[in-house]
Amino acid sequence: MRPPDRSVERSSERSPEQSPVTPPDRPPGDDALRTALASQQLEMVLGHTRLGTLMATAFAVLLALSLRGVALQPWIIDLWLAAKIMVAAVRVGLSLRHARAGRPSGPQWRNATDRWLLIDGAVWGAAGLLLMSSPIPLASLVTAVLVCVCCVATFGLQHSRRSTAAYVTPILLLTTLGLFMRDDEFGFFSGTGLLMLLALVLATARGSQRRLAEGLELRLRAQALNAEKEEALKLAMRESAAKTQFMGNISHELRTPLHGILGVARLLHLEARDPALARRVELIEGSGMHLLGLINDLIEVARLDSGRFTVRCQRFDLADLLNTIAEVYSVRASESGLGFRMALHLPEPCWVQGDPARVRQVLHNLLGNAVKFTRRGRITLGASRDAASAQARFEVVDSGPGIEAADLQSIFDAFRQGGGRAARPLEGTGLGLFVARDIARAMGGDLVLQSELGVGTTSVFTAHLPDAPAVLPGDPAAPQGQEATAELRVLVAEDDDVNALIATAFLDHQGVQAERVRDGAQAVRHALRDINRPDLVLMDCRMPVMDGLAATREIRAQEQALGLPRVPIIALTADTCGQTHADCIAAGMDGFLSKPFTKEDLARLLQDLAPQPEALQTS
Repeated sequence: MRPPDRSVERSSERSPEQSPVTPPDRPPGDDALRTALASQQLEMVLGHTRLGTLMATAFAVLLALSLRGVALQPWIIDLWLAAKIMVAAVRVGLSLRHARAGRPSGPQWRNATDRWLLIDGAVWGAAGLLLMSSPIPLASLVTAVLVCVCCVATFGLQHSRRSTAAYVTPILLLTTLGLFMRDDEFGFFSGTGLLMLLALVLATARGSQRRLAEGLELRLRAQALNAEKEEALKLAMRESAAKTQFMGNISHELRTPLHGILGVARLLHLEARDPALARRVELIEGSGMHLLGLINDLIEVARLDSGRFTVRCQRFDLADLLNTIAEVYSVRASESGLGFRMALHLPEPCWVQGDPARVRQVLHNLLGNAVKFTRRGRITLGASRDAASAQARFEVVDSGPGIEAADLQSIFDAFRQGGGRAARPLEGTGLGLFVARDIARAMGGDLVLQSELGVGTTSVFTAHLPDAPAVLPGDPAAPQGQEATAELRVLVAEDDDVNALIATAFLDHQGVQAERVRDGAQAVRHALRDINRPDLVLMDCRMPVMDGLAATREIRAQEQALGLPRVPIIALTADTCGQTHADCIAAGMDGFLSKPFTKEDLARLLQDLAPQPEALQTS
């Protein structure tokens, strides 16, 4: 068996305890390792060939010139030098052809390389054999030259035991034969020394080859592990994309009919005159909002898992936001027989920069839990802000049953509630605090709970909310009021009759002129007409004939071609994934109105788009 094969087998037969790495599920096999090792060895040998052969040939020329007239006949020296130059030329040519061929590693290249190494070594050895019968000074000089050649060659060839043996063995054996043929003390001791050197060189080559095999095995295993990691990453990305698509579809399929239920319930509530009927409609609306909250929690968890969770930065009045939330929960607390108190240590107004929707979401979760689990007593909402650090602090204190100390950490886990109970019907999924804490941390703060059984719970929510310039009465961000929106003409592009009914009814309550079309092609025609062109288009994303994205692209293209002013287009969509929003913006839309939306959501949108008072006076 060839020496490279034995070293490979020993490397592959190590026990797991002796292996320098933990093997992957599919480690490189013996055949693959043997092939890779042979290729690496050939690359190293041929990489050394050009420079090493040129230097050795120059050394041979100097040796031949120094021997002229000193030993042997000149024609013998010239013949030897010619043979040396010819062999060197063949070896250099072989190396160049190998490089031009793309450095293949087939056995024919390895055999040809070792064959010419053997011939080159034999040429050197012939010089040793012929010159060892010379006087001791000359024989010693030639022996030293040949030993030097062998040692230098070993540096380049030692990674392949076979190549080292092919080159060094004929040099040292032929020279040793010449020394032993002297039949004197010098020849005996010098020849014995050369045999010992040959054994040392071959042992060195064997050790180098073993280390090369081990290093190569480690590299192949590392490459296999990297390949598995890359494949696992690709699989995870595909699964994440599939999950995102699934969540987007589920969100759309659930939120669209839920928008119809909530929208019709709100319309009935606006028109109800009988208090009993109004109360029943409120129950329908409350159940629908509970279901919407569960859907939103699941979507938020999916966003957090996929790393697509974002926090927006905009200017808003923190004091006004807290007063609005307090009004809602003072009513809810009163309905549950609880007291409600707000301790607001903020200037009014208090303009800050941050994400008001996320602040509202966390506080709704904390206050909702407080109302849900508190049976008697009161709930307190406190708020303060340190102007120096721009850190806002919110406290929700209740007099509920409290939480056991062992549950305070696990309560932030997904699908967990206090006491380790599985979520009971109508008590939520246990996702609220999990999502709320991640939101708080994304806003540069945190969410912590302090609780005592039988006393109550204090929830502390902090967020980084820097100062923002105040909004002046003439600022475009200041609210304009319903009278400004009455001048608007709104085109509603919606194929679903229930959703269209809700949108047009909400617009009617705002005193807005509303017109409805059923598909994207009709939306394009109405949005580009010369007379009574709409001031705003509410565009559903999924419609027959032409969807909302294609319709928007067509409207933008025609506006540019005809020189028309840009009409604002707002997407009506039940999809909440970031990719849908990005597609809408790329198509040319100006914003989003997520289903289900309320009359207040639509009113805020209309106020943002309402013309300024000066424009109304000049129109």
